[in-house]
Amino acid sequence: MKNTNTRLNSLDFLRAIGAIFIVVSHSHGLIRKRFESLGFTDFFWQIEQGYTKVFGAVGVDLFLVLSGFFAFYTTWNKKSDALDFLKKRLIRIYPIWWVALFFLIAMSLIPGSSASYSLFQVFNSILLNPIYIDGDIKPILEIGWTLHYIVFYYFLISFLMFIKLSSYNILKSLTLMFAFLSIFGFFYDFKIAIFEVITNPRTLSFALGGWLAYFVINKSSNLEWKKLYTFLTLCILCGLISAFIFIDEWRLNAPTLLSRSTIASLIIMLFIFHPKLKSIQYGKLFKVCGDASYSIYLFHMFPLMIISGLWKREVLIPPTFMPPIITWLVLILIGVLGGVIAYLLFEKPIFNFLKRKIILKNNKDVNKAI
Repeated sequence: MKNTNTRLNSLDFLRAIGAIFIVVSHSHGLIRKRFESLGFTDFFWQIEQGYTKVFGAVGVDLFLVLSGFFAFYTTWNKKSDALDFLKKRLIRIYPIWWVALFFLIAMSLIPGSSASYSLFQVFNSILLNPIYIDGDIKPILEIGWTLHYIVFYYFLISFLMFIKLSSYNILKSLTLMFAFLSIFGFFYDFKIAIFEVITNPRTLSFALGGWLAYFVINKSSNLEWKKLYTFLTLCILCGLISAFIFIDEWRLNAPTLLSRSTIASLIIMLFIFHPKLKSIQYGKLFKVCGDASYSIYLFHMFPLMIISGLWKREVLIPPTFMPPIITWLVLILIGVLGGVIAYLLFEKPIFNFLKRKIILKNNKDVNKAI
């Protein structure tokens, strides 16, 4: 088995697209929440649409599968120390998460805010320890629910590294563990948040990403991508996306592994194996958004929250001559821009500081931790 240090620029593009897709979905959600104040009478703006829900679903699963991919792609058959691996990943996740929590709590203290959080909720959100809030497993900053799964994934990999398994055996062990836990969770309802997380089939998204990394590293040089592969992949993608959009029962109840995760994995597969897609230079804009994807994910909600509050009070309502689609596009732009600014002001300098202080200087793969 061989190793690789090749940079996959196409996946920077996908990280950017994943973050933008989530903003697209949440921006539509904001308009849907305030359509009466806005005077938007068209049916499209008044209920959740499969057309827009698919953006958020695929965006989230792109993040999860890519997290699984990069955890293996950047460490495959390297002499990675378990503690060093865990430090790299945790300084990517927690510091900027704490900044986002600070902003959320600060906003809740503004006079007129309806948000309030208990010390128990705040403490567990800081740790990313899964708890129930209003019947759902989530932190007080709801967008962080995916981080419960990512933190569990990284701790499990570091444990398997600690017992000195090879990369291939770690990947096989993870896949078997996630499959077993998912089957166990299907038959038994724990009603305990941490067990609900670790037995959720969504964890298999990380295994899918890991196997994609395995094939890129060990098999891609022998793989001749044919037009038939593209045709079949696109046919399956079109079928799954159409089912997600048009069949409510499928969108709401289909297993994640057979719907969202498979869609995300097929998209990633195209961009890492298709000769043209993997070699395109996607430009600086997508490079910046790819680097800032985690901050876009966490911080795009803050400008949307502020705008939502203004619209609720009928302040800064878009002019009637402006088509609703323009309002939607402006919200998307504001959300993405807010995340990029947060990346430049907070995530990048904090991460660079911690990288100098905590991580050995010759570790160049940490930027792909999430």
